Amino acid sequence: MKSLFWPILVLALGLLLWLVSRSQRKNTGVPDGTLLYSDSSYLQTLPKPLYDPVLQLVGKPDYILRDKQGLIIPVELKSSPAPVHPWDSHLMQLAAYCHLVDHHFGQRPPYGILRYQNKSFTIPYTPDLESKLQALIAEMRQVERIQSACRSHQSVARCRGCGYNQICDQSLY
Repeated sequence: MKSLFWPILVLALGLLLWLVSRSQRKNTGVPDGTLLYSDSSYLQTLPKPLYDPVLQLVGKPDYILRDKQGLIIPVELKSSPAPVHPWDSHLMQLAAYCHLVDHHFGQRPPYGILRYQNKSFTIPYTPDLESKLQALIAEMRQVERIQSACRSHQSVARCRGCGYNQICDQSLY
């Protein structure tokens, strides 16, 4: 009987840890599935960004999953508490990731997930959302051609993180 104590204890602890991890996974709002892509260096080298040369769009979703039905789903994590409705900028970011997933994997995602600290939003990737994304990209390209961006803040940290900081004539640092 003594010889069975440790194996049973280890088995019980393993089962307990598995149940806790399963419960935590359900609380995230992220569907079960196979992880295809992760913008994290944890247990892997960082993956290359996804890129569409036609729209000149590049991005790195936090996660891309293949769900139980075989659908490929981008997941974007936000560190803030959930707003009542997702911010437009977050919707457009997720729409861009849906577009990049479609281009990269050849499978249009039916939806993407915006995960905030306390809530997840499942956002359908509709033709209307895709049209809004394409219109926004076209507007951004037009502004780039006409004028350079004007700084709208006094934050040195924002300037350092800006994609235009190497060529900006309004840099704060």
